[in-house]
Amino acid sequence: MSQKIKMLRQQMGMSLQDMADASGLTKSYLSKVERGICVPSIAAAIKISAALKVDVGQLFSPTSSSEMLSVVRHNERLRIVRATGEGSSMEALAAEINNKRMQPFIVYPPSELSDGPHAGGHAGEEFLYVLTGSIEIQFPDHSEQLKKGDAIYFNALLPHCLRSASKQQASALVVISYDQG
Repeated sequence: MSQKIKMLRQQMGMSLQDMADASGLTKSYLSKVERGICVPSIAAAIKISAALKVDVGQLFSPTSSSEMLSVVRHNERLRIVRATGEGSSMEALAAEINNKRMQPFIVYPPSELSDGPHAGGHAGEEFLYVLTGSIEIQFPDHSEQLKKGDAIYFNALLPHCLRSASKQQASALVVISYDQG
């Protein structure tokens, strides 16, 4: 993913500072992403894709397609491990489809709440359905405890972060919906 972001940025004739200005992320953070030192959160990936004027799935997928059909087998999910937070990772679903309005992921949150780019919120709406374990989602004025089978839907501009709140690693289906325009 890091090489793809750098390639897209260079194809647009953007400097790192241009992309920082367009995305609202720091030049230092973007440099770390491009060098493969940091893996962006979903929120940061959305900001990067908006700055690059591409579908966020294009950042994660080695290939891309304009077709609106994607079958993702369990053992073929694109797994993205984040260096921030113990056990923090996600799996992109339907990453190869461009220009979609929903971004589906399987998220494995870290065991501790962390302030990352997503803590300030991001564009769109978010739906989270707990698949395993329990998850705590922290908002500015309160937190919600969700167990297997629980779901939450909210405006993603509301600052939020989540953590696995059980002994076993929690997982959730997260779908982010947003208009690219």
